[in-house]
Amino acid sequence: MGKPPDFVLEIGSPSTKRSDLTVKRDVYASIGVSEYWRYDERGGAFYGEPLVGERLVDGEYQRLPMREDANGGVWAYSAALNLVMGWDDGDLRFWDPVAEERLLSHAEEHAARLAVESRAAKAHAVCQTIEAHIAELESQLRQPRAD
Repeated sequence: MGKPPDFVLEIGSPSTKRSDLTVKRDVYASIGVSEYWRYDERGGAFYGEPLVGERLVDGEYQRLPMREDANGGVWAYSAALNLVMGWDDGDLRFWDPVAEERLLSHAEEHAARLAVESRAAKAHAVCQTIEAHIAELESQLRQPRAD
């Protein structure tokens, strides 16, 4: 057997909540998965809390220290990912402690890409207008002047 994953994230659902807390957790510990996380977008409907991280120590999972922010978000550091993971009003969010910035969600990344493309298209249109105007002025300068 190859190396087990360093990180597993279960996403809560009615059909898996029981096995996520028992069977799967035991299997992951037995094969040596170093971090086991459970994310519940419903804020605890499946696992009793929105986000839980555990680290494997001597064959047993030990809960990672979680901190709650002023808005009710729950956060903890994942050594396996070298990121801070958090539950923020139903969303799973990531914070890069090295760059000291929040990673964008897929939707945010897509919106940012569209905004950049839109700005680029507008800039291209402005450049074309300016180039056309310059060409017109150059054409006028080449015509003989009537004095």
